[in-house]
Amino acid sequence: MHATVVILTKLPGHLPVKTRLVGLLGEQGARQAYVAMLEETVSLARRIDPDPGLAYSPPDADPEGALPSLSGCRFCPVQGDDGAACLENALADAYVGYPLIALGGDAPDLPVERLRAGVEACSGGTADAVLVPTPDGGFSSLALRRPVEGLARGFRYGGDDSLTSLCTFFEQRGLRVELTEPWPDVDTPDDYEAYLRRRREQ
Repeated sequence: MHATVVILTKLPGHLPVKTRLVGLLGEQGARQAYVAMLEETVSLARRIDPDPGLAYSPPDADPEGALPSLSGCRFCPVQGDDGAACLENALADAYVGYPLIALGGDAPDLPVERLRAGVEACSGGTADAVLVPTPDGGFSSLALRRPVEGLARGFRYGGDDSLTSLCTFFEQRGLRVELTEPWPDVDTPDDYEAYLRRRREQ
């Protein structure tokens, strides 16, 4: 079963990362946490796609300089005025005929079974889009059978209504949407501490 995985990536030092963790970890600690979670996300993605793309912004920056621990990865610059536009453009750029999976770096311990379920549904034709909801009204993964034009106009990336608005966008275009069981992402200090507890319990 083939799929193309794209990880949307902000480059530390060029764009703010994990700002809501600064109060808990400090600015440097929040940056280190972001990079560590991104590294874990790459490992997760490789269980689906051996060579996932890191779609980075800003596109004119040096990704290997900003993320030296990931210098062996395949970096792909992505254009966009906001997260939704970057998502749409990254998926369109990556499409080679297989189902697509988009990830951020904020759900690094997402069970790989959630991703495989999305690939299976999109490959088998039972769904055009499969999302993994998060408790805050967003989503941590999006699987698509093929890129969807106008995706950037369908929702506000990172908003507390992004899951609902994106599902509505798909359904208005006659696309079949499936939701998996939810999985938490890591945005707030409480999220981060819950993530560390899950890691300790593994």
